[in-house]
Amino acid sequence: MLIVVLLKGVPARTTQALQIGGVLNREAMDLVLNPHDLKAIEAADFVKRRVGGKSVAITMGPEAKLIPLMKPLYDSEVLGIDEEYVLSDRRMAGSDTLATSYALSLGVKKVVEKHVNPMEEMVEAIKKSGYSEAVKAKAEELYRANMLPNRIFSELPSIHDSIVQRFLGGEITAEAAIEKIRAEMEKISRFIVVAGIKTTDGETGSVGPQVAEGVSELLGKVVPHSTYVEDFDVESSAVTSQRMIGYLSQKLEMKLPCVLTVSPEYRPREPLASAQPEVRYNSYRGKVLQAFKWTAVDLGADPKRLGLTGSPTIVGAGIDVGKPPVQKTVGSSLIFLSDYGPSEYEGKKYGPFSRGDLTVGLPDPLLSKLRSQGIVVVFGYDVLARELFA
Repeated sequence: MLIVVLLKGVPARTTQALQIGGVLNREAMDLVLNPHDLKAIEAADFVKRRVGGKSVAITMGPEAKLIPLMKPLYDSEVLGIDEEYVLSDRRMAGSDTLATSYALSLGVKKVVEKHVNPMEEMVEAIKKSGYSEAVKAKAEELYRANMLPNRIFSELPSIHDSIVQRFLGGEITAEAAIEKIRAEMEKISRFIVVAGIKTTDGETGSVGPQVAEGVSELLGKVVPHSTYVEDFDVESSAVTSQRMIGYLSQKLEMKLPCVLTVSPEYRPREPLASAQPEVRYNSYRGKVLQAFKWTAVDLGADPKRLGLTGSPTIVGAGIDVGKPPVQKTVGSSLIFLSDYGPSEYEGKKYGPFSRGDLTVGLPDPLLSKLRSQGIVVVFGYDVLARELFA
């Protein structure tokens, strides 16, 4: 089973989150893993220990900030994340929940396709080469790339009866091997997506359900979702979740694939010991300790549905708590084009100022001098674009 975990990097100090026109400038701030996403990681770990499979993390934002943030998750308790994907593209900057969910949905779809295609390669290899070393070589290549579960092929000493091993040993025919591999392909299509209940920089709690709608659109079938999940159990084809909506407790049964957003009250169950042999067969070789970056082109995304263009939500100007409330107005506000100061003028000290700061409190003669030197400029769309997509 594929277990997709949606993660997000949020400002380390929400009271000092830098905003430009309501858009978080994540490249200019320290990011931490969204605290609510820790429960999603716990949920993914439970699924992997309950039914086996591979846990795949997807996040979105500047890769230079997110890749170091996600690296420790390979070793997070108990089994950790197996693979990581960062959706990073300037065209995604400024996305609201709708545009974010669209990009994440494409990421989920691409992860599923990436794991189905190697199984199709094995089917074609068996059709073409039959009982030959070429089939084994292809299986070894894909297995070592972490793209085939142990049930199809394995180098573990404890597994001697994978599909490919039985086929090459003459125990099953080519037709039977292909049928069994296609059954494994069907299992991949019964994936589960888990996410935190919300993020600390948005608090909308809407991305999880919107991803369910987005994946439903892309796959052409209904992908159900359950929010505020406090407890759940999973089997090979269904999930039973327990959630609280206000004072109402609901128990939902959903067919896979599905999406869960996990409540802070969630506590993982202890997997059944009797299920561990099946877990081992459904699991993969190990971990890929290098995050993959996917751009809008890699995802096959429609640019009109990404970033500011694809975001119908209008966010007001941001306020940096702890500093005087300021707002930049395109075409009239004066800002520093580069870092400046501290300096002294007529016995008074000014600055230091950082690039992008407003020229608050500067006397007119000094302001005119700085404008003539190109240190201070009018806040225009060109400067706004550079700040947004630095």
